[in-house]
Amino acid sequence: MLDAIPAELRCVPRWVVWRGAKVPYRADSMNSTASVTDPATWSPFEAAAIAYGEGGWSGVGLVLAGDGLVGIDLDKCVTAGQPKKEALALLKRIGAGYVELSPSGTGLRAFGRACGAPTGRRGKIDGINVELYSDRRYLTVTGRPIQNGPIGDLPGFLAAVDSLSPTEEVQKTTEDDRSSPQSSSGLFCRSLPPTVIPSGVGERNRCLFALARWVKGVHPDATTAELRALVQEWHRLALPHIGTADFTTSWTDFIRGLAAVRTPFGMTLDKLMERLDEKPLPEGIAELGYGEAGNRLVCICEALAAHHAPEPFFLSSRQAGELLGVHFTDASKMLAALVMDRVLHLETRGAGRIASRYRYCWGAR
Repeated sequence: MLDAIPAELRCVPRWVVWRGAKVPYRADSMNSTASVTDPATWSPFEAAAIAYGEGGWSGVGLVLAGDGLVGIDLDKCVTAGQPKKEALALLKRIGAGYVELSPSGTGLRAFGRACGAPTGRRGKIDGINVELYSDRRYLTVTGRPIQNGPIGDLPGFLAAVDSLSPTEEVQKTTEDDRSSPQSSSGLFCRSLPPTVIPSGVGERNRCLFALARWVKGVHPDATTAELRALVQEWHRLALPHIGTADFTTSWTDFIRGLAAVRTPFGMTLDKLMERLDEKPLPEGIAELGYGEAGNRLVCICEALAAHHAPEPFFLSSRQAGELLGVHFTDASKMLAALVMDRVLHLETRGAGRIASRYRYCWGAR
C-alpha cells in the first residue's frame, strides 16, 4: 500500500509513524513521540515504512515544514468509497493532481505546492469541511489514491484559503491535531491503547486494571493531575459499556488497581533481560561469529522462547534494536541472519500492527 505514495513525497525526509488517536511517533525509536517543530524526531520515508511494516503502528505521516509543500484535508466527504462531487470539484479547482483516501476512508487528502500559504486554515467551501496546511502540522498518508497525478503546483490553493467560511487560524481538534506541543496529560489521553477500553458489557474491571498496568509500565512518573485527566478520558470512552456513571467510582477503583499492580506493562521482558547475563551462550553459537550484539540477540530470543513456550514469541526489529542498543535496520538484518542460520524459524512475518512471530529452534536441530 505504501508503494503507491508518490516519489515526490517519499523523497521528503520528514516522516513519522502514528497510532491510536493519530499521535505522531518517531520512526527510529520505540514509544518516543515526534514533534512537528523538532526535525530531530523526523525520519526518511524508508525508516517510517520499515517501522510500520514491523508492526505496532497504524500508519505513516508526513510533516509540513513551510517549504512550499502543502496539504489539503477534506473531512466526511466520502461515503461507501464514493467521494462527493462537490469535493472532487473543489480539488479540481485547486489543481490537485494526487488525491488519496484518509485512514478512515471517509475523507480525502491531497498534496501539492503553493508559495505564500498560511500555516493553517479551516472552514467550509460548498458545504465541504476543508482544512489547508503548509507548516507545523503533519498529515497521515495512506497510499490509497483515487487520483494518481503529480505533486505539482496548486494554482487555486490561495483562492481556496480566501474563500473559506469562516476563515480562522487552525487549532485543529479533529482528525489530525495530534502534532502541536501539548501538555503531557493531553498526550497520555490521546495515546491510550485500545486494549484498555471496554468494547462490551462486563469488561470494566479487567480494562480498568489493564489501564493501571499500562500506566505503571509506560508512564510510571505521571503526576496525580495527569492520572486524573487520563482516567477521565478513559471513563468518557468506556461509559457506553459500563454501568458506572460516576467518575469518582472509576477514579477510586483505578487508584486501588494502580497500587495493586505487581507486573506493569512491559515488565516481563524487563525481567527476562535482568537474568540474561546469568545465562551462558548456547552451545555452537559462538562458532557462527555473530559478535557481541548478535550473540545477545540469540540469548534474548532463547529467553523469550522459554517464557512463551509452547507458543511462538513476538519480536519486532525495532524492539530488538532498542534492547541491543543498535539501529532497528541493523537489528532486522541480525534477525534475518538468525533465520537463515536456523537459529530461529519465522512463523509469521509482521505486517501492519502485528510484529513478526518466531520459534527458537537452535537446540532442536
